[in-house]
Amino acid sequence: MKHIITLLLLLLVCISGQAKTHPRDTIIINSIEKLAKYAGKSDVLVKMKPGSYSINSIKIGKLSVFKYGENYKQRGDFRIGSLIHFSGNNSQYFLSGVTLNIDTKLHKNYPNSEFSEFLVSGNNNYIEGLTGRDIGEEVPAHRVQMLRVMGDDNTIKNANLFVQGSSPYGYGHLLGKGGNALVPLHKHSVLLVEGMNTKLLGCKVVTHAYGHGIFMQGAVNTHLENCYVEGKMRETNEMLAETSGPAFDVGFKSDYPPGKILPNEMKSLSEDGIRTYPDGGLNGRRTKGVTVINCTVKNMRSGFDLSANLPPTKVIGSTAIGCQEKGFSIGDNGVINNSKGDALYGPLITFVGNNIKNAVVDLELMDTVSDYKVTRLAEINGSGHQISIRKYQNKTRTVEAPIVFGESFWDDVHRYRNPDKPSGTYAGARNIKLINDTGMPVHLNDLAVNCTVSNSKEKNKVVNAGIGGNSTRDLLKRVDKDVLEEKPDVVIMMVGTNDMLNSNKMIDYKTYTSNLETLIEKIIASGSQLVVMTPIPADSTYLFMRHDKKQFTETPNQKLDHVGTIVKALSKKHSINAFDLNAEFKALNLPQHNQDIFIKNEKNSGKQDGVHPTALGYRFISEQVFKFLKSNELLKPNQRIICFGDSITRGGGQGVNYPSYLNELLRELY
Repeated sequence: MKHIITLLLLLLVCISGQAKTHPRDTIIINSIEKLAKYAGKSDVLVKMKPGSYSINSIKIGKLSVFKYGENYKQRGDFRIGSLIHFSGNNSQYFLSGVTLNIDTKLHKNYPNSEFSEFLVSGNNNYIEGLTGRDIGEEVPAHRVQMLRVMGDDNTIKNANLFVQGSSPYGYGHLLGKGGNALVPLHKHSVLLVEGMNTKLLGCKVVTHAYGHGIFMQGAVNTHLENCYVEGKMRETNEMLAETSGPAFDVGFKSDYPPGKILPNEMKSLSEDGIRTYPDGGLNGRRTKGVTVINCTVKNMRSGFDLSANLPPTKVIGSTAIGCQEKGFSIGDNGVINNSKGDALYGPLITFVGNNIKNAVVDLELMDTVSDYKVTRLAEINGSGHQISIRKYQNKTRTVEAPIVFGESFWDDVHRYRNPDKPSGTYAGARNIKLINDTGMPVHLNDLAVNCTVSNSKEKNKVVNAGIGGNSTRDLLKRVDKDVLEEKPDVVIMMVGTNDMLNSNKMIDYKTYTSNLETLIEKIIASGSQLVVMTPIPADSTYLFMRHDKKQFTETPNQKLDHVGTIVKALSKKHSINAFDLNAEFKALNLPQHNQDIFIKNEKNSGKQDGVHPTALGYRFISEQVFKFLKSNELLKPNQRIICFGDSITRGGGQGVNYPSYLNELLRELY
């Protein structure tokens, strides 16, 4: 009997397993009513026919009631209204080509509760192509978000969200943003995340309302990649010229120092682009773990304000453009890497308090300037940070502004509101290392203790003059400024990967030879010793994931081998040193697809790359270059070396590149 029961149980398990793996039928829908219906179902695959759909009745929505968690400060029910409520689990929704137009008159509904136009409370759902657009300017009865993700393990891909309708709109935060605002606030934010393991991929947010772009409250392990947030700016002179409206009614007072709206300033009309709050959600849990990759924020109050959440926090390859209060802000142990901003209207980066510890920051300052004065280029507070700020594309900002230690806008605000607090209550900097390659001045006040500032070009024997994506044509455009004007003792040049493998920059061998020879002639004519290097081999499998294979009449590595032949021939013709770095990689049978540790691949770095070295790969290059320079008696004390080339020379931030590692080896030698 036991054997029969066991067999029956096994049969049931097999049947249930087959049911789970059986592909679901696609449900095709063509109405808002059906979308609302299937949004509440689990285990469905829904595709909506492309088109423009209007939501102009509250009947499509519903009021949902949730319970606060036992750890939350509030008890009882949490009530939230919505138009489309994705309350099911394990479902997929494909909405590409669909635009949902929302009549903003619906913002007047649910005056006694929260309101989200789209609500995701279910778990493990995939929603692709959601496009929502507010039609009209009606002010919400209460706080509104267009999209709120409360559930766990949800992915939102390629959402396009455009919001409008809020009050007051047109003044940014000048009339207040919280409980002590000078006028009543009816905010309309765009995308709120409260769940765990939420992924936002390729989402675009445009806001013409007072509220945040993308923000997290109680969210855990949020991943944002390839997202874009944009707001609008307005001159304070326009505000001061008004003869009616909320600012006029309060005598143009402001909730911020000096207590009134000042002329000749530029303000964002929305709040922060990508922002974290300390806690939130139904459980009142701490916000924790945010990864931001290749995202852009434009014309918002702050770009990336990620100082309130618990670590880990990473911002990689991201850009802040035209943000008013700050481009970037990070919390304890946070990492900002390979990112940039323009400091057009406010600081590139701000550490909002003196309690932030051990951040690692690698930023580039774009040279864009405006007619509006920026009093601080960067505001550095806290302790234990390692910060590098350099010029983007080697272009110096034409209007000077200082990098300051022990000061910040938020310190100004707190001291304005609490004038009896002593100096140092909110600001202060200790044990911070800054590498300043911007050409901008640095101010250290009395609140800066044991902070060091250096210029990598002054301190380093080796200068990294690599720029990503460069070809021989690009090097010709900048060789005078980036190499010849610096008068280096030795130049190490490696170029050709983009000329041969980048489908957007390919040239023929004859043009490559001519360009390279011109570069060689200009450098040796300046009196510098020159070493030309052959480019390293590539993993074709990954290369063809990013570049058009049809453009290749030879394999990528055959083309690089031909480049090596050209490099060696020109070095012999002009009696200069040539180092065959390509051969050093080949001697180790590199690269090996998803096997080696020197060229980036999915296994060693999570990157489908095949061209750029890993940190270990850069170490290997630096060691081989060091040996070559030493054996050819090219090393001398106190000499300057410039490494000239493309992204393989440029490498990553925080010293993950062969020029930095070579510099370390030279310091050990001398």
